[in-house]
Amino acid sequence: MARIALYTFGILKGAYQSEALTEFAGMARMIFPTLGGADGFIAHAGEARPDLLGRAGPGEDFGAWGVYVAPRFFDANWKASGASMVQTLSLWRDCEAARCFSYGGLHRDALKRRSAWFQRPQWPGYVLWWVPEDVVPTWSDGVRRLEILADAGPTASGFSFARAFDESGRPELAKQVAAH
Repeated sequence: MARIALYTFGILKGAYQSEALTEFAGMARMIFPTLGGADGFIAHAGEARPDLLGRAGPGEDFGAWGVYVAPRFFDANWKASGASMVQTLSLWRDCEAARCFSYGGLHRDALKRRSAWFQRPQWPGYVLWWVPEDVVPTWSDGVRRLEILADAGPTASGFSFARAFDESGRPELAKQVAAH
């Protein structure tokens, strides 16, 4: 049975460990432990390298999840500014389970504060896609699909909660997504 992969990407308004982002870092430390109890959650890449929470950089190896890479949106200008990128990669039973976690509980509270912590994106903040049960998505998969979503819009190979596709590649009816 296929599962849903969820890749998220954002650029913080400063360095992850800066004083200005202390509240964000604290919130992240509270949210990650809640994943394991979330209905429909299967796994996330951070489990492979818990030593890197908030400190992963390009080239770090996450085992089956692949090497940590950045999308083209995190270019030399962002790096030079001292900003940090934040990415997550996780597996879920289905879109609804991923949506409920993303727009519920502590994560919903964090989303309400994202404009205080993150640069205003000119790209999608996340991408979803279906993977076979025996496949672990990689950082490269997420980056590639996010870039395609930014360039071409939602397709069966990369989509959003609002414009989802089922595991057969057919568009699903739009679900009501909480304001974000």
